[in-house]
Amino acid sequence: MSKKMVKRIALGLSFLALLFGLVFCMDSDRANSLPKSDKLTTAKSLGQAFVEVAKKVQPAVVNVTTEKTITMRPWERFGDDFFKGSPFEEFFKGFGFPRERGREFRQKQRSGGSGVIVDREGYILTNNHVVEGADKVKVRLNDGREFTATVKGQDPRTDLAVLHIKAKDLPVAVLGDSDKLEVGEWAIAIGSPFGLEHTVTVGVISAKGRSGLGTGTYEDFIQTDASINPGNSGGPLINIDGEVIGINAMIIQPGTGIGFAIPINMAKQILNDLIKQGKVVRPWLGISVQDLTPEMVEHFKVKEKEGVLVGQVYSGTGAEKAGLASGDIIRSVDDKPVKNVAELIKEIQKKKVGQKVKLDILRDGKAMTIEVTTTSMPDKPELAKEKEVEEKLGATVQELTPQLALRYRISGVKRGVVVIGVEEGSLADEIGLQEGDVILEINRKKIETIKDFEKAMKGVDLEKGVLFHLHRKGSSFFLTYKK
Repeated sequence: MSKKMVKRIALGLSFLALLFGLVFCMDSDRANSLPKSDKLTTAKSLGQAFVEVAKKVQPAVVNVTTEKTITMRPWERFGDDFFKGSPFEEFFKGFGFPRERGREFRQKQRSGGSGVIVDREGYILTNNHVVEGADKVKVRLNDGREFTATVKGQDPRTDLAVLHIKAKDLPVAVLGDSDKLEVGEWAIAIGSPFGLEHTVTVGVISAKGRSGLGTGTYEDFIQTDASINPGNSGGPLINIDGEVIGINAMIIQPGTGIGFAIPINMAKQILNDLIKQGKVVRPWLGISVQDLTPEMVEHFKVKEKEGVLVGQVYSGTGAEKAGLASGDIIRSVDDKPVKNVAELIKEIQKKKVGQKVKLDILRDGKAMTIEVTTTSMPDKPELAKEKEVEEKLGATVQELTPQLALRYRISGVKRGVVVIGVEEGSLADEIGLQEGDVILEINRKKIETIKDFEKAMKGVDLEKGVLFHLHRKGSSFFLTYKK
């Protein structure tokens, strides 16, 4: 074979090798590029969906700013929180300072939140805690317009409120169905965290039906990891279809990725009442209740942790007239089982004021059926405030419950009476009692129930003096007062 022929064969083989290499590379690149292209398209589509939701709902989201006047005294600046955040916080915790009366002065306090327009007539849904006690409320729309708003209705039990502004051409958000929510769905929050208006954050629905957070009477929260921060309160939580599924309400702690929203269906149930009456008229059994714990199951002779424990029966109510007693366990309402407080409340709220309700209960391990006629829930049913106590002390108190312990961050105490309100200028105010205090003893007598508290207060002679044993912010101490 000639050299020329060998060169031609070698050149041909090289060409074929190059050709196969190119084909292989093209196939390889195509194999890699196609999935990447599909994934990129999917990601872009999802991103565009978030963009469309934001464009659709943002115009209906408003910034809410409030102003209220608070009365302060010089000594109030030097309470237990004076050293908070400093190296001396733990050392001074619980001590407080001598309360020397000084000249009262008034101070303007400004705060903010969010809201969502739900009606073309100018009605805005927000949180009650955003506007509670406000002297002035202002609303700023996405288009820059500002309005003075009136508080049309408030409902502390659900932490919802309705504002009204006089405006034309208002964008309105579409309200969805929170009962259809599924854990894992996309969740989009819009609001004004830290005053940064119209901020959009994205996450998922982490859980449904959360309760026991100590925020109010009606707790059925949606949990989400969409970033919610101070200022988001009152703003909407939205699904991927751009429908409002909740009203952002609270966070455990900033930056934890755990936020909570009030289901929009709960808001829809009371929206008309708040607009027309300014408040919500609810049916009421006349009891305070709590969830069963594993320890209670054994103590109350229950086979399983299902049912609701009656903690207190209020005088003059349908529950008292029907013979319901403290320690009873409610298992069902009109033959529908209730496993916890949230389910009991939900069932009772389906009834009307004056309607008879059949309760299947357990008393000392024995099954019974009781029929209770509902009454209208008073403004503050959870408060045990007797006239004599009010005149004597000027404090509103309630027996310690797990819900109150959570609300006031009470730990290390299992029994006592919690101060949940102090009237300005009252005896309790003079003594130095504060909201969140747990009264353990009065004049060395143990206080475990409201009756103990009332009995002890009846025996108090202010000329001789009174001694309180209190638990406050993790510390126990004594407080004396004498006229």
